[in-house]
Amino acid sequence: MTPNPQRGRIPPPHLDDRTWQDLVDQMRALIPQYAPDWTDHNPSDLGITLIELFAWLTEGVIYRLNQVPDKSYIAFLNLLGVTRDPPAPAHTYLTFDTGTASNVPAGTQVSTTPASGQPPVVFQTDESVRVLPIRLDTVLQVGPFANDAATARYRELSPAFVAAPTAKTLVTLPPQQTVQLCLGLTDKPTELLRLGVRLFQPLPSGVSVSWVYSAGATEPLAWANPPGLQDGTLLRPPDGSAPLPLGQDGAVTLPPPADWGAQRAAAPAAGPPAPTWTSVTPATTADGRTDARYWLGLRLVNATKVQSAVGIDRLLLNAAHATAALTVRTPEILGVADGSPFQSYLLRNRPLYRRPELRAPFGDLTVEVGTGTPPTFQAWAAMDELPPGPGQVYRFDPVVGEITFGDYDPQSHKGNGSIPAAGSTIRATYRYVASGAAGNVAAGTLVVFANPAAVSPVTGVTNLAPAVDGADEEAVQDTLRRAPQQLKTRDRAVTAEDYEILAGEPNKSVAVVRCLPPRLQVLDGPGATPAWRAGDPWTFAGIIRAPGSVNIVVIPDQGAAVPRPEPTAELIDEVRSHLDLRRDLGVQLQVVGPRYLPISVQAQVVIWQQAAAAGATVTSVQTDTLQRIAAFLHPTRGGPAGTGWQVGQAVYVSDLFQAIIPDPDVGYISTLQVRPEIPAYHYPPLNPSGTDTNFNAALERPFGLSGYGASVRLADYEIVCASDRHDVQPVISDT
Repeated sequence: MTPNPQRGRIPPPHLDDRTWQDLVDQMRALIPQYAPDWTDHNPSDLGITLIELFAWLTEGVIYRLNQVPDKSYIAFLNLLGVTRDPPAPAHTYLTFDTGTASNVPAGTQVSTTPASGQPPVVFQTDESVRVLPIRLDTVLQVGPFANDAATARYRELSPAFVAAPTAKTLVTLPPQQTVQLCLGLTDKPTELLRLGVRLFQPLPSGVSVSWVYSAGATEPLAWANPPGLQDGTLLRPPDGSAPLPLGQDGAVTLPPPADWGAQRAAAPAAGPPAPTWTSVTPATTADGRTDARYWLGLRLVNATKVQSAVGIDRLLLNAAHATAALTVRTPEILGVADGSPFQSYLLRNRPLYRRPELRAPFGDLTVEVGTGTPPTFQAWAAMDELPPGPGQVYRFDPVVGEITFGDYDPQSHKGNGSIPAAGSTIRATYRYVASGAAGNVAAGTLVVFANPAAVSPVTGVTNLAPAVDGADEEAVQDTLRRAPQQLKTRDRAVTAEDYEILAGEPNKSVAVVRCLPPRLQVLDGPGATPAWRAGDPWTFAGIIRAPGSVNIVVIPDQGAAVPRPEPTAELIDEVRSHLDLRRDLGVQLQVVGPRYLPISVQAQVVIWQQAAAAGATVTSVQTDTLQRIAAFLHPTRGGPAGTGWQVGQAVYVSDLFQAIIPDPDVGYISTLQVRPEIPAYHYPPLNPSGTDTNFNAALERPFGLSGYGASVRLADYEIVCASDRHDVQPVISDT
């Protein structure tokens, strides 16, 4: 099979895009300047005929010109194997419902409901999951309360965890206080319960973690640990392996305790008897839950003297990770070998799906060569480079989807890699990216099984959170800009610029990257006992910038509708794994999400009386101005150039003015100021105001928060986002 040389390649641009008609028009326009007595410009004129002739000749020269030098540059890039980055698949978690305990195997395909004229978006599970006939439908937060409190209040967090779309929840832990999350299950499991925990902000040191459960009629504050568990750990897996700390994502398994009983958070008006909480009461009437549930409690105790927090992304019960990348299960026939050297075959679908695993990123690809009648197939091995001598090996290009065999000649004993025998059949199975940015589907849309019979008796499926990180194939101009950088780094990270270039390679949904080099304190910190000494590393915002450390801030582009995009745990792991293979051995590498600094805008917009008479209202102008502010302050879509903000980039009123100025026929901006709000991030020591008060606490930021003014200064690790407390006051002119 002859490969397509243009597949995945960079199409060359035109150096001169003028057509024959453009050249004729340009020369005719010069006639009055060089030959003013020439007045007959009709096509029948001999001079016009000569112009058209020379235009035709020049067009041929332009055609040849367009082949060089950019075409030579692109040919050079193609020679070096620089191709457009392929689309990246979106991913999410699928939650299953069942009436009977059953298994959902890895590779199960679920899609969106087909729309008119549009094919469905299909996802495939990456792991198998045991689905139990129970649901997690209630999440309550008890506290915070003092550790010796006799009573406490609870409030409901269920919508953030159990209903689509789920939301990230930051659980604040005041000093020397306790918070307990009570997770309500509809039924008591009859076998091992597996619960996944995903975090977007891990717990700092000084906070103990324990799991408790509702035993009999005990009150929530007196619940005990399931048998065999210790404080400060997630549940120990049944295989006896080490327990997982809550500082990372993980899954916990729990053999159901024999005395696990159902309890009610609030007493119903009528119904079957069940123990009802008395020492813990709802904060409001709307928070009261009267349904009997089997409770599993996550108890967080902050024993320190500073406020802390843990960010919980989601809780996963009966859930499996899924990606918009599909497996070709029936072997795909690529062609029949003809016995010639360097035979190449194209896969029907491309690009190949790259697993997160470092050791076998393309482990789903299997290429087999069959000989005989009927053919007997034997798998050949993939190699980065074909080794000298014979061998059942091949090379592959995951972007182009091309399989290439060797050229070893058994007669001359020269060449690299064996040639498939003439007449042998080549086939392959693999997994490929099925959807790029189109895979970023909304929550609650993945509801259709591709093969319902294969997962019976599972009755339903959905995605409680949106799918994220999907990206389309790289634009040609982006590839041309990236190529010199790629050739410069040579796939090694040495300088800060190298890290920033390489961090954006594994996933094109990454829109903003910043490498933070080591940084030390210049002066002693505030307080009678300084929080730091000169020469100590910066630790602001939970980022330790000691010598030998490299911190990478990554922010994905999740669309204009997401005002504060956050990288998923999978994206952070993907970037970290990619850089880990390319960093210096002694570098301490950390990949983190953004540290947002909300920006509040104070503005007065004067509306012309004529505009008000024509229908411009105070409400419409205010709404339009707020939308423009939100667009300008969007981390990945805003900024002075509309291409997003950089980490550490300051905000200036002059740039904001250009972005939000109303139409001249509507009015003008009379006053405009900006100021920073309390940071959206909180890492100990907490003191969001940026001032040295409260028990000589250290500054949370390297400098304090300013008031309204003409600009906002950001720390070199911060990035702007829009506040939800703008002060925009439109007024109608009195003249």
